[in-house]
Amino acid sequence: MSSDSPRRVRILAIEHERGTGPQRFGEWLVDAGAEVVVTRPYLGEAIPERDSFDALIVLGGSAGPTEDLDNPWFPEVRDLLRRSIGGEFPSLNICLGGEMLAVAGDAPITRRAHPQIGTYELSATSAGDSDPVFGSLAGRSLPSVLFHQEEMALPTGAELLVTGSDAPVQAFRLGEFAWGTQFHPETDATQIARWLDGNDLALPAGKTEDSIIAEVEAHDSALVDNGRRLARSFVEFLESRRSVRNRSSVSRMTM
Repeated sequence: MSSDSPRRVRILAIEHERGTGPQRFGEWLVDAGAEVVVTRPYLGEAIPERDSFDALIVLGGSAGPTEDLDNPWFPEVRDLLRRSIGGEFPSLNICLGGEMLAVAGDAPITRRAHPQIGTYELSATSAGDSDPVFGSLAGRSLPSVLFHQEEMALPTGAELLVTGSDAPVQAFRLGEFAWGTQFHPETDATQIARWLDGNDLALPAGKTEDSIIAEVEAHDSALVDNGRRLARSFVEFLESRRSVRNRSSVSRMTM
C-alpha cells in the first residue's frame, strides 16, 4: 500500500466477557475494508482514547446494562455512547451494547418474565428501509438470533428500524449515527451452544437446547447474508463520512 493510500477506517470493539467477541461479524467488517481492534476491559485492558478510532462497537454479554459494581468500566462505555448520540462518532451496539445505548438515551430497561433465546422472525420498519446502514436489509426476510432477558424501550427521539416478536425494539438509531440492536448479527450455532452450556436462564416454553441450536443452524445462510450486508453498509457509511469530512477540511484550508 502506498503512502498516499487512505488508511482503513478503524473500529474499536468493546468485549465485556469471554466468549462474546465480534465473531464473524468482525471478519465481515474486515472483508468490507475496516480495521477492527478489540479491547477487553474485563481482563484489565484500557479502553483506548477517543482519537484512536473512527467508530465503536459495543458487544453483548450476560450482565444488565447498569450492573456497574461487577463491571466497573460500564460507566465509561455509557459515556462514550452518549458522545456517539451527540454526534461525535458513529457506533453500532449489539444486545447488551444496544441496551447500554438505550440507557445512555434515558430509556428504561425491564426484566422479561421469560427470556428470548433462539431464532425469531423480525422485519424492517419504513424508517429502517431508508436508514443509511439498516437500509441494506430492506425488503429481506430477517430471521435473527436473540439471547436476552433484559428488554429495552425505544429512547425518546429514536427511530425504530427493526421490530418483531414480543420485544418490539429490535434495532434503533438515536441521533445521527448511534445504532443499537437487541438481536445478534455476529453469532452462530457454535457460539450459541457455548452460551447455552454456560447459562442458567430458563429456556422459552417448548424449546430445548438442541432445538435452539437446530433453529440457528437452519437459518445460517440468511444470517450470514444479512450480517454481511449490515457489516458492509456500516463500513461504507464510515468511509463515506470520512470522505465528506476530508473534503470539508481541504475546502477550509484552501479558503
